[in-house]
Parts: sequence; structure tokens; C-alpha cells
Amino acid sequence: MPKLSPNTFWRVVETAMILAFISMLVVMFIQIAARYALSVAVPWTDESSRFLYIAQIFLGLSIAQRYGQHIRVTVALDLMPLRMRRVTEALADLLTALIGIALIVGAAKMMVKSGSAMASTLPLRMSVIYGVQGVGLFLYTVLVLKDVRDQLFAPAVRETRD
Repeated sequence: MPKLSPNTFWRVVETAMILAFISMLVVMFIQIAARYALSVAVPWTDESSRFLYIAQIFLGLSIAQRYGQHIRVTVALDLMPLRMRRVTEALADLLTALIGIALIVGAAKMMVKSGSAMASTLPLRMSVIYGVQGVGLFLYTVLVLKDVRDQLFAPAVRETRD
């Protein structure tokens, strides 16, 4: 079996997130057009757009972490010496990873509890939604732990002040 490269894997994750976004836009357009142009309610559009939004959030979470694009307030960090900054960021990321692990456990428990429960308007088990959350949180947590490793064990870079 051929080995999947990390870049190929992340392209698949990014493509899935983009497809979820485009699908949600199409579904919402159908919902609005049907409601206002045809005066007809399409019952599955609300639930499917919510599920697609959940997929975007949890896949996008890991993608943003991969590229270091989460919004952060760094006023205090910017004032710290480099070593203290790296340790502080590592501790913050470690706390974030612990919260991620707790959320993964919660998603797994909800997958079990919702086992055979079906979505109200779609032929989809609710456990699938919790599975998507768990996958996104797992990818995110692995990336955060990688950042902790890099912050604590990467070679020090000389600090320069502007």
C-alpha cells in the first residue's frame, strides 16, 4: 500500500473543509431561494447547513493551527525575553492540548451515547457529527503538542530587539 505524504493528507483535509463550506453555501442558497422565491420550506436545509458548519469549524481548527493562523493577543509575550516567552507559550499550548484531549474524550462519549440516533431530517447518524468533531480535535491536539515540542526543544534563536 502506498504511503500517504503529510502534504497529501493536509490537502485532503483542506479540500474536505472547502467542500463543506461550498456545500453549506449551496444548501443555504437553496433554503433562502425556496423560502422567499417559492414560499416553500425545505426541511433538510437547516440541519444539513448546521452539520456542514460543524465540519468547517473542526477541520478549520486544525488547518489554522497547522499554519499558525489562530488569532492571539501577544502583548505580554512580546515583552518577555525569548526563553521565558518560549516556556510560556509551551505551557499555554500544553493547557490547550489538555483541553483538546478532554474534548476528544467528550466527543467519543457522545458518539457512543448517540450511537443509533438519527438526525431528524437527514439519513445520518448523530454519531457521525461527533466523529467529525473528534477527528478535527485530534488533528488540532497533535499539532499543538508538536508546537510544544518545538518550543521546548528547538534550537534557540538569538533574540533581537528593534
